[in-house]
This record gives sequence, C-alpha cells and structure tokens, in this order.
Amino acid sequence: MQNPPHILLIGEAPLPYGGIATHCVRLLAWLRAQGWRARLMHLPSFWLTQPAVPDPDLFVCRNGLPQLLHALWREQPDLVHQHVYRWRVPLALAAYNRLRQQRNLPRVRAVATIHGESFFATIPPLVRPAVYAALRSYDHILADNPLLLQRVRNEVGVPAQRVSQLGAFLPPGPSERDPSQLPADVLEFAKAHQPLVAGNGAVASFRGEDKYGIDLVLLAIDELRKRWPDIGLVFSITDVQDAARMTGLEQLIAQRNLAPSVRFVRELPSLLPVLGLAAASVRATNTDGDALSVHESLMMGTPVVASDVVVRPPLCERFANRDAADLARVLAATIEKGRVDPAQAAQVAHIGADLLAVYRRVLA
Repeated sequence: MQNPPHILLIGEAPLPYGGIATHCVRLLAWLRAQGWRARLMHLPSFWLTQPAVPDPDLFVCRNGLPQLLHALWREQPDLVHQHVYRWRVPLALAAYNRLRQQRNLPRVRAVATIHGESFFATIPPLVRPAVYAALRSYDHILADNPLLLQRVRNEVGVPAQRVSQLGAFLPPGPSERDPSQLPADVLEFAKAHQPLVAGNGAVASFRGEDKYGIDLVLLAIDELRKRWPDIGLVFSITDVQDAARMTGLEQLIAQRNLAPSVRFVRELPSLLPVLGLAAASVRATNTDGDALSVHESLMMGTPVVASDVVVRPPLCERFANRDAADLARVLAATIEKGRVDPAQAAQVAHIGADLLAVYRRVLA
C-alpha cells in the first residue's frame, strides 16, 4: 500500500488482560502486517497504568478531555477507531474536529466498535445527550451482535447505513498459544484434574448479578463432581472490579469445599494454552458482545458452553442465562460429546478483511 493512512486505535493493552485489550493488540499487529500505519492509545479507565505489552506503536494517555485532545493533535490521525467504554472519547473527537474546521483542515474520520452493553451503562445521564450526538457524527459504528446493533440504531440514533454488525475475533499470534507461558502450578493442576474446564472474565457486577457468571460456574463444577470426582476448573480472572463479589466467591468455594477443584489464575498472559488442555470452556456472562474466548476455544478444538444472552457461533452450546442447573446439564453433555471436529475448528473465521473494507469505505 502506497502512503498508507494513519490509523489511531483508542483502546486498551494488557494489563488488565481481557477481550478488548486482546482485540486491540491483535488489531494493531494485523494492520501493520497488512501494510497499514497504525498506533494504539492505551486509555485506562481510572488511573494511568503502563501496559505489559512492549511495542513502539503503543502509548499511554490519561482519560481526560485535555489529554485526549493533546494526543489527537500530536498524532494527527487520518482515522480514529474507538474500542473502549470511555464517554470522553466521542466528546474529545468532536472538539478536535471543530478545531480542525476552524483551521480549514479536513475532519478526522471516526469508527467505533461497541463491544458490549457496558458501553452504554458507563455514560453518565448528564452527558448522555452530548455523547450520543457525538457518536452520531461518527462515519461508521460496528456492533458485536444484533442486540447492540439495534441499540446503536434506536437508542443512539445512528442512521442504519452507518451501522453494521461485525465481531471482534482476530487470529492470535504464535506466542499466545505457547504452553510454556503457563505457570507450573497451573500445568500440574491441569494434569491432576480430568475433565478440565476453562473460563475467564472479570469479577464484576452487571444489573446486580455476577457479570461473568463465575458463581454459576462454581455451582456447576460442584454438581459435576458427583459424576467426575476429579473434575477441575481453571478460571483466569482478568480483573477484580467488585471486591465484595470476590469475597463472596471465596466464601462459596469454602462452603462447598471446592478449593481442591478450582484454580483461579490472575494476569494470565494468554488463555489459549489453557483452552487447548481443557475438555470444555465456559462463557457464563449475563451480558456480552462477541466473546473472543468463544472463538479461541473453538479454534483450539475445545467445545464451548455459553449463556444465551446473545447470538453465539453455530458450534457453541448454549444454556439458559443465570441458571446453574442448566449450565451443569449442558456442560456435562458437552464434555461427554467430546472435542470439536478438527476440520470445523480450522474454519473458525476472523474479521480482518471485513474490517479493512470498512476502513477503506470510510476513508474514501
């Protein structure tokens, strides 16, 4: 590509480890591999944290309007692609384009990906009208699933021709699959527990419930010990956003004597090696976008059981949201069924080409 445009990704990079951060780091690598010029702004939600991923095209910015405006002016991007749930970003981008207009400079193109309902929940009511107005000026908005697509159209008011559905899965790099990344105690736990179940997510609340359904997974593992006494769960905790809920999970583990069967892992560099070792993985969220771990699990040949809160990939088994008994039932049947057919696992698609097509249309 001759004179490629400058793409500024506004998102996250580990730490914390999670779907959006993983997506952003992979997207940065994918764009550069295709010959595009890209940078990633790591925008923490509360305090300034240095990402654990060393990269010359990754920099940190505070989540404030002056800092965002300064970064935009310094970077001079041709296109901004927002990923994080930070309501200041649309306001900063609108102000930045007004400054450019005053100087007779062309406006910066803007794309946003809505990865989950939390995007809407984090916008304070007082600034919601201004944020929605700014979002309506974006050139294109991508939604991870049909429910989010409808909210962007109906609630935000973005015209249908500037909204489309596109997931978030991009291929992992070879280093992400390397089992040597796993701590020795996790490998020992995996060898000692069969069948092994894998999961990941933050300790967080949404609508007064466990957002990632960790409580449900613990109850299901407790139930399945009756069939498989050596069953084990490796759950990668990406972040603890609700300390009281974390205490409650620890109490549940103690009450059910689940400690020998459960291993919580913090700050795991990659979930893929665990997925490769597991008999099944679980995604028990009560809200979701297009979960990377679901695609990753299928790609590794590991069957997935996920809540029915959103549309899931065809190979994914679903259970009734917030129903621990149904989760245990479906998980047992999935483990009994065995691994995903290798031919099907090899066909797990990613969004790279479709996303580049969106960029080209917007820039044109």
